Amino acid sequence: MSQPTEQRPPQVTLASGIVMFASILVLLTAWESVSALGSLETQDAIRTALAEAPFTSLGLDVQSATGVLRVVMMVAAASACATAILGWYVRKPDRSARLALTIFAVPVFLSGMTVGGLAGSFVAAGAAMLWLAPGREWFATGRWTPPAPRPEPSVRESALRRTPPPASPPPPQGPAGQLPPPPSGSAYGSPPSPPPSWQQAQHQQLHARPAAMVAAFVITVVMAGGLLTMSLLWVAVAGLSPDFLRSVLEEQPELVDQGLTFDQVRDTVLAFAGAFIVWCVVALVLAGFAMARRDWARRGLMVIAAFSAVGCMFFVLESPLVVFPAMAGVATVICLRRVEVRRWFALESR
Repeated sequence: MSQPTEQRPPQVTLASGIVMFASILVLLTAWESVSALGSLETQDAIRTALAEAPFTSLGLDVQSATGVLRVVMMVAAASACATAILGWYVRKPDRSARLALTIFAVPVFLSGMTVGGLAGSFVAAGAAMLWLAPGREWFATGRWTPPAPRPEPSVRESALRRTPPPASPPPPQGPAGQLPPPPSGSAYGSPPSPPPSWQQAQHQQLHARPAAMVAAFVITVVMAGGLLTMSLLWVAVAGLSPDFLRSVLEEQPELVDQGLTFDQVRDTVLAFAGAFIVWCVVALVLAGFAMARRDWARRGLMVIAAFSAVGCMFFVLESPLVVFPAMAGVATVICLRRVEVRRWFALESR
């Protein structure tokens, strides 16, 4: 049986690294976005967006909208700076740092969607992982209990399993051919003793959902949910706001040089967005079944995460931000391949 330890759980270390790295990206992206607010391209994009629904009902002009965006980006930058610092302090069992990190992760997630994209979602996911087991136990008591290793049978037990038990001698009989009463405390005269408490605790630990499985589920929900939201947004823009899509395409002269018409670009956007929607829905469904202890869902989720990581690496030179989904795919595969996760699924199939 595993003994409690004061060492930091690996899930807390992973969450701390995710929070700090994602916060730095949000901070850099917000700084770059603030410096680009006064450019002609950004002003034209704001003017075009204000002319489309639902922004027309806000009654904002370009100058006021620029001021609102500047405030939102500054809030995202300040909150990301705080989460980056607090992400280091949660490496100790400091409950106040965890609470403060969770509070600052909310504005990073909300305001970071305008500047950092999925990076703000990673900050929120890392903060949420700190409230799950075994991090919850470690922050509460300063100690946590690692999963118990699978007991290996000894040489004697293996020999006993291969050797048939010897035939038991017939019980002695009394004077009149009757069996004597069993002695007190004998094996067949006393009721079976209940299993020790440590065996019950070990059985509960083996059947408890591993923290690595929960981490893989959280990463999948954050990544697939964020990409699903962005894909649905692109479908809405391409189908309901063609003028806004046309203004975005005007800022991409390489598409015009390739001789692509507006209808061709819109059809391409809808096709890619539809493929991403199907991909994300399948990933979310597999993650849900994996949490319900279906081994086929775990294997399917690993395949999808691996393909996502490999596919993102092809576009890392064009857009460095795709390194986030690539890292998420790798982390998901690592979590699902951990020994305790595979043992947890193996116990269900018995």
